[in-house]
Amino acid sequence: MKKIILAILFIVSVIFLNALVREVSLDGSHQFTSIQSAIDYAADGDTVLVYPGRYFENIAVIEKELKILSHYVISNTWDDVLNTVIDANSLSNCLRVESNAIVTFNGFMLENGIGHFYSISYGYGGGVSVYDDSTLNLSNCVIQNNEATVAGGVGVTDWCTLNLSGTIIRNNKSVYRGGGLGSYGGIINFSEENPCSIYNNYGDIQDIYMSGVLSSTIYLDTLSLNITEPDGYFVSYYSSSGHPSPAVSVQNAYYNQIDADLYVSSDGADSNDGLTPETALRTIAYANRLVQPDSIDTNTVHILPGTYSTELNNQFFPIAIQSNTNMIGTGNGPEEVVIGDEWGMNQIIPRYSENIEIANMLIHRANEDTDFSLGAGRCNNLYIHDIILQENNNEEPGVAISSCSDVLIENVTVQDIDNNRDGLRCIKINECNNVTLNNIIVDNIYNMNNDGFNIYFYMSKSQVMANNISITNCFENATGRMFQFGNSSTNGNPEGSIHLNNLLFYNNQALSNESTLLGFSSRFNDNYINNVSIVHNFIPSIITAFVGNFTVRNGIFYNPNVGCEIEIWEPANGDPTPLWSNVDLDYNLIRNGLAGIPGADNPNNNVLWGDHNINANPMFRGDVEGDIPLGDPRWVQLTENSPCVNAGTPDTLGMNLPALDITGNPRVWGDIIDMGAHEYNPTVENSDETAPTPPATIQVSHFPNPVTPNGNNGKVAFIEFTLPKKPIEKPTLEIYNIKGQKVRDLKITQSFSQLVRSAGLSSEDKQTGEHYSKIWDCKDNNRKTVASGIYFYKVSCEGEEAIGRMMVVK
Repeated sequence: MKKIILAILFIVSVIFLNALVREVSLDGSHQFTSIQSAIDYAADGDTVLVYPGRYFENIAVIEKELKILSHYVISNTWDDVLNTVIDANSLSNCLRVESNAIVTFNGFMLENGIGHFYSISYGYGGGVSVYDDSTLNLSNCVIQNNEATVAGGVGVTDWCTLNLSGTIIRNNKSVYRGGGLGSYGGIINFSEENPCSIYNNYGDIQDIYMSGVLSSTIYLDTLSLNITEPDGYFVSYYSSSGHPSPAVSVQNAYYNQIDADLYVSSDGADSNDGLTPETALRTIAYANRLVQPDSIDTNTVHILPGTYSTELNNQFFPIAIQSNTNMIGTGNGPEEVVIGDEWGMNQIIPRYSENIEIANMLIHRANEDTDFSLGAGRCNNLYIHDIILQENNNEEPGVAISSCSDVLIENVTVQDIDNNRDGLRCIKINECNNVTLNNIIVDNIYNMNNDGFNIYFYMSKSQVMANNISITNCFENATGRMFQFGNSSTNGNPEGSIHLNNLLFYNNQALSNESTLLGFSSRFNDNYINNVSIVHNFIPSIITAFVGNFTVRNGIFYNPNVGCEIEIWEPANGDPTPLWSNVDLDYNLIRNGLAGIPGADNPNNNVLWGDHNINANPMFRGDVEGDIPLGDPRWVQLTENSPCVNAGTPDTLGMNLPALDITGNPRVWGDIIDMGAHEYNPTVENSDETAPTPPATIQVSHFPNPVTPNGNNGKVAFIEFTLPKKPIEKPTLEIYNIKGQKVRDLKITQSFSQLVRSAGLSSEDKQTGEHYSKIWDCKDNNRKTVASGIYFYKVSCEGEEAIGRMMVVK
């Protein structure tokens, strides 16, 4: 006993040597009753010694060098840690260290801290926030049950240093960048002799996020999962300057993952095993961390029909997704699985992941505190399909994809957004390689914000193949575009280009005359725009601007209430890197013709004006028949005597055009393809003629042919098929190699016909059978690109089947 007392006295003497000790206790038996008052009174080099108790405080150390210690440093008893509590009472951070402060902090429990972006300082680190060139030596603490916008437990930024030893960081939550520990820049040292434990935290990155941080090895006693390197889900590391990724050394795992499909139900329980619908889990985020990734036989989190929200069943958002896993709603349509109901942070955010699929759900009422509703960053081989995003009022209320590659987005609707945000993006594709968009609808977006630059459909520095894009009934009060493809910066992606087919841009309005409604700009490569209808919109100035290299065929540019239809952009005087244009226009209806195109006469721009362009009234159904109100997309269907009928490109070989128009009706009806997104079809709705007869059997087609997954264009196959009628059972689509071996099952959730009916683009009796449009990315069921050769695709439904043949050339 005498030796123990002497050892404790020696430790105390070392700690307090040549420094004043400011003692704190709640009962008034010492100099101070609050920790903050002791900190404010202390001078550099002093020690604040805190006795056990629950201190309801939000403490801050600014520009000081202090030791803040609990009685644990004297007793060496863990109970003194658990009983010396800084409770932030959900008012602000538990501890802030800022402005060149140097702090040693030892022996506390910190909980109920909150850090949201009321100011940039307080939004980083709910439990502990370290910034502005400060140093924190954090030892023997428990940091739990805190939350923040960024970094729920501990947040470090502005080139600070964090030395971690013997600390437990658990049960914290953040929206972005690390539920447990998050750092931008600086240095983090993890003690090997007294390792920390960081586990059971939630965020877009679960436990640890480090960006540009200097750190060697992450030594841990316990992590949520036993890993040896950052996996992008539990631990993520990113460095733009090439710093090597740290190794991860873990002694214990908090979770045992399950190598099987898991089920989630709105009335399930997280105490269940999740292996069947009857024993389903309740929390989607929990199921996604519990499922074991498998790159060969991918496991799926199946979400059963129901509504999933924080208020109804204690869901946690955002929902992050591991590599080599899927998250799919099991309903008959996306509206049966509702993510969010009351306003909240209803987000799905895969980060640093690969080989994932997200499908068949409605993301509803994400609030203004979140950046995006469904956002992916630095992902590879990502498939998003059959998603509705509705009534969200955040900055990016739809799908936002950044710095990703091999992305498929199909059957997505963004609708009914009443917003007041600057920089609004409903679809955002930024700095991505090999993106395919198929069947995307943006409808009824209303934004009254007067500031910022809004682009509802935004694609930048990316390689994009896009089919069947509909943007209708949108309003913009501020400066901005509703549709933009841009790749004009001198340091942009040299592979960036767009191939766009079937764009309907109708009944949209902007009040500002400082920009065009649509902008196409590309400094690199050739770009192709086919069968677009940019019609009956309003803006005080110009509808569409082109700059760069574009070939435009079969378009209708007809907006009688605007100044002009098309502008060929002219660089400003003195621009050091001027971008001039080569625009090839033929087989288009363009109101006011070549004379009405500003910039076309500039000698530095090369405008090829074909002999088959026309300047006429397109004679839309709404103009001629008057049976459809303005705003209904069927208003701009072509009528029998329209000059656009059979006026398109006579030979479409090599243009990689869909077999269906924007409403799911067949191309080509008649002798030659029509101009615009709609193909004229005599139907019950817009003619006295008999409607086309649905096919007697399943009809299949695809484009392009051959498919070139490693080429500049046509990297994926678009498989389109038509059933004689709407089926009771879902059809199946399978891909086989020439040996008869099945290489891929493609899930069919809803038809293209159902999608356009739901969006009001077409009605039930207009369809000539039930039409489907599906992407195949030339990958097998293991997400590996198939070899060159001949492949067969088989559609089966209710006892019938049809087979098509395609060539893949790598």
